[in-house]
Formats: sequence, C-alpha cells, structure tokens
Amino acid sequence: MLRAVTFDFWGTLYGSASARDERLALLGEALAQAGYPRSRAELELAYERTWGVFDRRWLVEHRPLGASLWLKTMLEMLDAQLPEDQQAELVPAIEEVLLSLDIPRPAAGVPEVVPRLARRYRLGLISDVGLTPGRILREILRRDGLLHFFQVLTFSDEFGATKPEPAVFLDTLERLGVKPAEAAHVGDLPETDLQGARAAGMRAILFLGVSRREDGRALADAAFERYEELEELLERMSMGPVREVGLARGKEAR
Repeated sequence: MLRAVTFDFWGTLYGSASARDERLALLGEALAQAGYPRSRAELELAYERTWGVFDRRWLVEHRPLGASLWLKTMLEMLDAQLPEDQQAELVPAIEEVLLSLDIPRPAAGVPEVVPRLARRYRLGLISDVGLTPGRILREILRRDGLLHFFQVLTFSDEFGATKPEPAVFLDTLERLGVKPAEAAHVGDLPETDLQGARAAGMRAILFLGVSRREDGRALADAAFERYEELEELLERMSMGPVREVGLARGKEAR
C-alpha cells in the first residue's frame, strides 16, 4: 500500500524556466564595472561551456551545483576577475532572478491535484537545483500556495548530492516516516528520477506532460501525461504488483 508520494520540481511539478539572458546581463554589467568588459558572444560561449562542466558534475559525479560555482567557472572561462565583495553581491542576484520574473509556473493540474493528494498521502519533494537554489524554490512554492502540502523538501544544494544517488531518496523517506516499498516518486528524467527511485526501492512514475521523455517508459512502473490521471494511477498502483501496474498503465498512455 502506498503511504507517500515524492515529486521532482523541474519538469514535473513545474514547467521549465530560463533566465539565461538576465543572468548574462548581470554578469556582463559587473565585468564592465570591474574593468573586464566582454562581448555578448563571449558571454554566451562561456555560458555554453560552463553548462557542459555542470552537466558532467550533475549527471556523472552526482554533485550539487550552485551560483557561486557557476560564477567562478564563468570567470575562468572568460579569463576575468571580480573583487570578492562584488562576487558576494552578484551571487544572490543570480539566484533570485526567477522571483523578479515571476516564473516558473506550476504544471497544468498541479494546483488542483496536489491538495487532494496531500489528504491521502504524505508528500515530499526531491529536487536537483542549479542556479536557483532550494531557498528560492521554497519561495516559489509558497507564492503559489503549494509549500504547506509537502512535509519534507530535499534540495541537492542542501543535501550535498544529486539524484540518482539512493541516499537522496532514502533520507527523504526516513523523514517522511515510510519505507521505500510504501512510496512512489514522480519525475520526468529517466537518468535521475526513475533510476534513483528504483535504486532506493521505490516505485517510479514517469510524468510526460512537460519533458516527454518517452525513453523513460522502460524504467517506469507507470506513466501519465495529465495530472488528472495521477490519483487513479496511484490507487491502481496500491492494489497490485509494481511492474504489472506499470505495464498496464504504459499501454493505456499510448
């Protein structure tokens, strides 16, 4: 029987959001003030190279990211320097950009379905973060009236590791007070959400409404495209063996 459900944030509870231009503008202005002006093309090239470094750190090394490390790496790529006090001011500005832009927004159906699920299950959030840290994601959840529905929130920058490390999931479940077999994780990325949940002994549910990672079906115990489907899916999952439920749901979703 399922007693708890955990969710990914990006691409699952919320859609994607980019503040690339705003962050590059902040950095470009700071560099110009410090006597290291760089062209837009130079900033964009450094941005792409830096995310290549970050992807390896995230997906291969399973280590958390953050604005401080991003800024340090960007400065190295640009062969530029900023005084420590200027960096200290720039980092929170980079982290808080999404709040000023009023993005991201919840995925369709989330504001209606999550409150109903919270009446039946213990809910948790397990999210890898990048330039927007956990403290800002908490504010976004609070802004949208969703924060109080989640009993436990696990962010990679605070935990010190990223999905699919099983410890990230197991620690969350321990704080929720449930066993892995009593919990399911909902996410959009096979290589982090699904692999991590299965490695921890949880059931893995693939959300296809944002990222549409069809290649994740083989790892998923179940898949869905609209949040209106999730409540019934969880009920069915509670009634039968994991893989049987997942295979049946996969056929329906097609």
